[in-house]
Amino acid sequence: MSTDAPGGPKPVKFRFEHVGPIAEAELELGDLTIIAGRNNTGKTYLVYTLYGFLKMWENWSGPAPSAPEQAEARSGATERYSIFEKLIGSIGEGGDARIAVERRMLDQERNKVMESLTRSFSEDVLASVFSAHPDTFTDASFQVFLDNEGPEYESSIRITTHGRDVLSGDLSHLSLEYDGEYITVTDLLPQTARTRRSEVRKNLWRSYLLLLFPELAQTDPFVLSAERFGISLFYKELDFTKNRLVDLLQKMGDRNGRDLHLPFALMDETVSRYALPIKDNIDYTRNIPNLVKQRSEFHEERLFKDIETMMRGYYRSIGDNIEFRSTARGARRFNVPQHLASSSARGLSDLYFFLRHAARKNHLLIIDEPEGHLDTANQVLLARLAARLAQNGLKILVTTHSDYFVKEINNLVMLNGSFEGKEEVVTNLGYEDGDGIAPNRIRAYVAKKNGLTKCVVDEFGIDMPVFDDTIDRINRVANELASRLAEDAET
Repeated sequence: MSTDAPGGPKPVKFRFEHVGPIAEAELELGDLTIIAGRNNTGKTYLVYTLYGFLKMWENWSGPAPSAPEQAEARSGATERYSIFEKLIGSIGEGGDARIAVERRMLDQERNKVMESLTRSFSEDVLASVFSAHPDTFTDASFQVFLDNEGPEYESSIRITTHGRDVLSGDLSHLSLEYDGEYITVTDLLPQTARTRRSEVRKNLWRSYLLLLFPELAQTDPFVLSAERFGISLFYKELDFTKNRLVDLLQKMGDRNGRDLHLPFALMDETVSRYALPIKDNIDYTRNIPNLVKQRSEFHEERLFKDIETMMRGYYRSIGDNIEFRSTARGARRFNVPQHLASSSARGLSDLYFFLRHAARKNHLLIIDEPEGHLDTANQVLLARLAARLAQNGLKILVTTHSDYFVKEINNLVMLNGSFEGKEEVVTNLGYEDGDGIAPNRIRAYVAKKNGLTKCVVDEFGIDMPVFDDTIDRINRVANELASRLAEDAET
């Protein structure tokens, strides 16, 4: 899929109800979004739900209208997805169509489709994101609130989708363009007569979704789950065990196939019990040997070098293995397989390969607990890296327990301001030219009381009392105990 759209995406607000511990919460994404809070307050439920929706929405098939509804839509008697149905009805033998579309009608249809899309996701898909029984999310609701003014169509927007004919295997290409007055559809490669109509409808619907929701089309999620530390250790063992089980079941089938459905069902249950973000994280780690053949859109910025500085080493994919190589000199230098590296090195390997080989500027990078297994100095450096990524066009969403991470973001916000002698201060404090982030690019929340509380972000940074309250308490306790001991020593 490719989208050539004018203007930048407008803010989108997401609403969650009865999702895990979350009774009700609203979340708006910034260039850098931080969710903090104590354990078991629902942070992971929020980001997993958001990830699942952003990962799946453009593949939604949509509610199929009945034949009478299609006829009414084509005749203009109903506005239920009327634009899309008119497009379908206008496609000629050559696969082309052109219809007049008022901007007002497109905005109305945009809201109708989103309402149906999020309802379908809540009722039919959400449980599968968590690999949970559907009853787990019976009352759950996920909603998306779009900007009322809709996307900016100051000039034409062109969307091209690619598919493959299910019978002939031929590639199909469909182009949809909107210039503010007309929607034009061009089927760039006609398909076989038997599958043409169904394939065109599927490709056209996907293109239509991308036209309606450019904000979502420019937010492609990539997740680094909290389980990434274990994934780097055990993904090969998972593959090996699964392959051994498949071989065993095949041998059993050669001898006796009467009860084969039971072990296969057990295998399916075992390998599918992980939530979608964890499955995708496993697939990403497994695919690193192929991934290293390409470069990310951020490769020239060399942002992966920040991780080399933090770890005092770098990573290499050799065949099916990943190695960590230190940059120390002399006898202190070492090369080890990833499973023998430190937990901090394992935890940052996926991010390293992502920044070097996979990252694109429409990615939303979701990191669950980025501070995991990092010492305090590296938590500070990781906060700087997050701000640099946001400055370079990558959207970042993190859940964190790290006071050091948040306070360094606050330093970077203040560093973004103007003050006398700034250049000298930047150098003396160990920052680089361009470090800093504007407060209006940040959204910050605290997960508590079964919801999210939005934090104030100003020129001094994020007002996030969840950490300050704990620090103040432990300092008061320390001062009280120290004064008691001092009094006893005097007597």
